[in-house]
Amino acid sequence: MLGKFASTLLLGAVMGMSLSLTSGGALAQSKPPATCNITPKAFSTWFDGKYVKKNGAVTFADSVGFPLQNTACDFYKWSHQMFLWMTSPSGGDLVLDSPTFYDVSFDKSGNATYVPNQTGVGNNKFALRGSKPQVITPAGQAGGADTLLSLNGSLVYFALHVNDVYAWFNTAVSNSVISPTATFPTTPADLSAIVAYAKSNGVVLKDAKALTMELKTAWIDWATIPAAQQAEYLTISAAVPNYVQTTNATTWTISTVQPTTVKKLALVGLHVVGPVQGHPEMVWATFEHRRNAPDNTHFVQTKTGQAVVVPYNSTGTWNFMSNRGALAGLVSQMTVDNASGALVATSGNVIQANNVYRAMPWGNAPTPASANNNSQLISLNADIRGRLTKLGDVRGNYFQVGAVWTQDGSIPANPTDVGKQIGSKMLASSTMETYHQTDKNGCFGCHYGPNSLSVSHLFSAQNKPLVEPAKK
Repeated sequence: MLGKFASTLLLGAVMGMSLSLTSGGALAQSKPPATCNITPKAFSTWFDGKYVKKNGAVTFADSVGFPLQNTACDFYKWSHQMFLWMTSPSGGDLVLDSPTFYDVSFDKSGNATYVPNQTGVGNNKFALRGSKPQVITPAGQAGGADTLLSLNGSLVYFALHVNDVYAWFNTAVSNSVISPTATFPTTPADLSAIVAYAKSNGVVLKDAKALTMELKTAWIDWATIPAAQQAEYLTISAAVPNYVQTTNATTWTISTVQPTTVKKLALVGLHVVGPVQGHPEMVWATFEHRRNAPDNTHFVQTKTGQAVVVPYNSTGTWNFMSNRGALAGLVSQMTVDNASGALVATSGNVIQANNVYRAMPWGNAPTPASANNNSQLISLNADIRGRLTKLGDVRGNYFQVGAVWTQDGSIPANPTDVGKQIGSKMLASSTMETYHQTDKNGCFGCHYGPNSLSVSHLFSAQNKPLVEPAKK
């Protein structure tokens, strides 16, 4: 069966390389030129005890020690290590659901509160979208209140998370301990101020060198996944809006009797965002489950530097694309009403799943110029996923779509300030920017501003601090 990376046959014949990140099957053993690789020894250093084991705990990447003389591969490796860290087991939960991280909720004014995770306690509250504050939390599709339905009938639920370094940094700014004109920390001096402030409040930041991390996650109802595939997903328990799916195909309302319901959710998408040494604009990376959707036609690079086309192929079992579905469907079918929270079909549509594909594979326009960058990502994914899949590690079912940053750490000043972008310049997730994948300016088309802090839509000096300011 061909799946997500449809070059299994084509490129195998042309250049002896391919990667099946797909819907159905085993990871192919061959891969593209070694443009971005990680050796078994280097990979083992990511794990606790320097030993790779099935579903083993991975340590965070040292963001303070990120090399100043770097390559694109360094950024992709940093992103992948961070993904494996935050999806590592921790006290029966994932690290992103452990006390190391906070969930984020918002009041009616849009100001954030950092909700502490408690090991073993399912206190997560996830929602559908993020254009306006909502009872649970504003998180969802970029660009508006659009949402998404899987082929198996699950709504896609979204959540925002930050690590403890981020929460304490925001608290220090909210309490006027650190200037609101500061940047996200990138140096030992920046970090020491946050660590000292947290320590003065009795908190030790054990993951301090990870710096400030913010995440956005996308989930589907685990119970809707075919039984034979359920073990392929990272899961979490969360309270989600309880929609009454009436016979009215254009409107679903939230139950007035039981507004929320607890579900076991399966991870389908994750944005990993954080600064590294020399880059206060932050690195913006995204990961997806291999069963989400197929790639549009794209290019990879041969050993001789030739760009070879990989045609679109949707054969497979997908969450958001029918088997052999056409290149169509990137039009919103439904949105969430800001006032009531009701799910409402867009004009002329009904509430239903529609085919989704990755319009910009590996975060780049499908042109020959993207071949080298695509091959770097494919190569690194092959190394990491190959080793995890061989062990039966559930994280082997996820792959890095790409990452983007700026050439010199400069902050994009406006939506069209894209000249210095590096990496996956049109990066998008099929689960979180489904209907905005063709926006030309990628992540920095929305995340820009006069300074580092303005690039994050989450950060604000008005966010509720973890502790009240000290009395003078």
